[in-house]
Amino acid sequence: MVGPKMILIIDDDPAVCGELEHFLQGYGYAVTAAADSQQAFACMEVMTPDLIFLDIIMPKTDGFTLAKKIRHDKRTATVPIIVFSAQENMRELFAMEGLHDYLSKPLDYEKVLAAVRAKIG
Repeated sequence: MVGPKMILIIDDDPAVCGELEHFLQGYGYAVTAAADSQQAFACMEVMTPDLIFLDIIMPKTDGFTLAKKIRHDKRTATVPIIVFSAQENMRELFAMEGLHDYLSKPLDYEKVLAAVRAKIG
């Protein structure tokens, strides 16, 4: 038996994580949240997510740098990443890095669900 798809949310805003986690769990996804890059990599040591939601503006390591690290780790290199941020002007920068899935904050949950379903069903 195959379990639910695992989604990792990486965002330093607990309210955003909580809302997104609750929403996705309502559709049967298993969700884990990490507040920074250190927590994210600790999570990825024990599980490989099927999808990652990644904020851009975070303390310690920004989302752009973290996305590069995720892509260079053989365990997570092919995991789809959906970037989300209030920084709309960053969309083109992430597209140049091959990260075309970009959602603007505040999140439109219909778009969130469509993006998740397109990536992992």
